[in-house]
Amino acid sequence: MRLTDHHTLRARSKPIAPAHEHAHPGRRGFALVTVIWGLGLLTVLGTAVIVGARYRAKTATADSMVASTAAAAESAVNLAISVILDPAPDTSFPRRCRLPEGERVDIAVEEEIGKVDLNAGNLPTLERFFVGLTRDKALGSRIAQNVVDFRKPPQAGTLAKQAKSSGFSTIMELDQIDGISPSVFRAAARYTTVLSGRVEPAPEAATAALRILMNLDPSRPARRRPALPGSVTIRADVSAPNGSRYIREALVSFGAASGQLYVIREWRRGDVVGEPGKRSDGEVLHPCFKL
Repeated sequence: MRLTDHHTLRARSKPIAPAHEHAHPGRRGFALVTVIWGLGLLTVLGTAVIVGARYRAKTATADSMVASTAAAAESAVNLAISVILDPAPDTSFPRRCRLPEGERVDIAVEEEIGKVDLNAGNLPTLERFFVGLTRDKALGSRIAQNVVDFRKPPQAGTLAKQAKSSGFSTIMELDQIDGISPSVFRAAARYTTVLSGRVEPAPEAATAALRILMNLDPSRPARRRPALPGSVTIRADVSAPNGSRYIREALVSFGAASGQLYVIREWRRGDVVGEPGKRSDGEVLHPCFKL
């Protein structure tokens, strides 16, 4: 055998490495990184699912607490209605008591005759109120004039006539008045009405805050039984043992023209306007009613 043939045989017998190993030496490393990255992504997704499930469970629990407290507040409003209709002498407000599930409730009843009537109040009364509320003479006077303009009958044949009748149908329409900011609206809502028909509030029925605001006669009793027939706003501020809180308000008319004992005209979600009184967890409250 010739030398060239021997070398040829040796070359033929030597195993030949696959071409891809020489062409892409880093592909195996890339595949490993891809697998690790995929496992990491699955871990992150699994963690997100677990956290999301826990969050939804907590949210559902919180929603349940709020719904329970809201129902307690509505029950407190109905309790106040029954107390007002009761001829017993102990029907004065405010009241503080405990509901069957342990909720602490503060019930306040504010007579509509003791509020500023947006429809019947004259310009000086409205100016005194809004200037005192905003502490800005120019702004308060402008708002008062806009309120008077709002309740003027719309001109015949205009689109305004189709949009509304003259006057306010609810205090919620105050947010349509130029100059009324959200904060002014929330503050004014507690002191205004569309049901009293009075030029200015009755001092004996006005709250202490409104009497100070408008320099009314301060000689109002601390506790007062609502005068019937008439309209009142019942405010129930409920604090549950689990820490949730809900404030519910109802505008109620007693001795309505329909012949019913009472009519609930509006339900409102109340704002927190300050603590109803310093209370401690150890405070002993009487039951709101006996089962």
